[in-house]
Amino acid sequence: MIGPLLKVLKALNSDARPWQLSLGACIGAVIGLTPVSSPHNLLLLFLALVVNVNFGLTILSFVFFSGIAYLLDPLFHQIGLGILQSEGLHGFWTAFFDNTLFLLAGLNNSIVMGSLVVSVILSIPLFFVMNLLTTQYRDTVKVYFEKFPIFKSLKIIKMFEMLTGSR
Repeated sequence: MIGPLLKVLKALNSDARPWQLSLGACIGAVIGLTPVSSPHNLLLLFLALVVNVNFGLTILSFVFFSGIAYLLDPLFHQIGLGILQSEGLHGFWTAFFDNTLFLLAGLNNSIVMGSLVVSVILSIPLFFVMNLLTTQYRDTVKVYFEKFPIFKSLKIIKMFEMLTGSR
């Protein structure tokens, strides 16, 4: 339990830009809220590896949101069913699923469709909230703790270990 918390603190205190942490959390949230076996998750995982995001935060976000996803599956089913059965989109879905590639994506499943739509919509405010929280943390909490002598000595020890290669 304390290990993941330490990894988050390490990520927050790293030199990574706030958008890298936020985007990693958003990618993990989308992967976690949608069924794991969905093909679009491979694409998102590839994106997380190619784009310079914090992969540890991506995994932690995935684990957190997968626990929530099971509770939200009935909601995802209702939303997905509403989208797939919408009269206005009937022609679009017929043309969309006539293509084998799109049929293999599994979007004809109401839970996959509903969870994907909800997770993408929720990832937009999550990105900005994580960005704001990261910036606020670095501007207030991190600066406050760096004033204490014990943290300054820990930084000196860490720099010494990095320069000498000892660990």
